Amino acid sequence: MTLIPLILIGAAVLGASLVFGYSSFVVGFALMAVGIIGIIAFLGTQGAVRHPGENEVVIERRYTGDHDDHQHYRS
Repeated sequence: MTLIPLILIGAAVLGASLVFGYSSFVVGFALMAVGIIGIIAFLGTQGAVRHPGENEVVIERRYTGDHDDHQHYRS
């Protein structure tokens, strides 16, 4: 799965080098452009998919033992 983006980055750099000539400026600019496009695509993806009814956040606390954790607040 991770090989495909590397191949696409290599193809973009090779294509830019063939079109504009091979120089460090062209390679650097192509890598920068591909990186920016990758960041935009990554930020545009949806996060974890929530199913209907999963909008609530449930926080569950479990206390073990019979001691009081808040006894230092008592006077």
